Amino acid sequence: MIPLGYYIVRKSGKKARSSGVSPDYLTVAGCLCEGVIPGLESAPLDWEEIAREWDLSPRDARRLYDFVQEHCKRINYELFHIFLDYDAPAHICREFFKGRDDVLIVGLCSNDTHFLDSPGISGVAPLPENAVLLGWDLYEFGDYVKEEEPLPPLDYHRHGAMGVLGLGCTFVCCDTNGALSRRLGMQLNSQGMYPDASSATKAAEIVNAERMGEPCHYLPFALFKC
Repeated sequence: MIPLGYYIVRKSGKKARSSGVSPDYLTVAGCLCEGVIPGLESAPLDWEEIAREWDLSPRDARRLYDFVQEHCKRINYELFHIFLDYDAPAHICREFFKGRDDVLIVGLCSNDTHFLDSPGISGVAPLPENAVLLGWDLYEFGDYVKEEEPLPPLDYHRHGAMGVLGLGCTFVCCDTNGALSRRLGMQLNSQGMYPDASSATKAAEIVNAERMGEPCHYLPFALFKC
């Protein structure tokens, strides 16, 4: 398993979800989850609003912002924050969210060896020993193409570096009622994800061949609770 980075996400953010999505579903896609301190890309920053949303003091919201800027890299989907090692998000959870079960660390991994060609991937620390597999999900990867055009080969070198990782929406956004898994006779797990790599890979092959989601490649990724 190839670790691609760590995210701090919320179980109960403000992003709307369809009634067909499992209440235990977790994602690192910005379309359906909240990353650490939302709205950092907007200026000026409203510290009181951020503090209120995350149950922090304005002073701690500023401290967290400074820490995130120092220890995170950003991917190109809504400039979502990603950590290259487990220590930094673990420090944040101890320092700012101790005792809270609505904030957790999720490790993103892949079994696609193409990622190993990217120098940025080698900088990601291995999963901690206590990591627990949540399941496999399908995420957009790379650039959009015109809907009437076939998908070009993936350019891992361009999109695989951690500074510009082209991770986009989850396929759940296009299949909120799980029609694909029913069609393939696959049972999603309690998290609303594919239980193993083979079922996720088969689902991704169908999605890409039939262009069932956005006009973009979908790749299977494993999510671990750390």
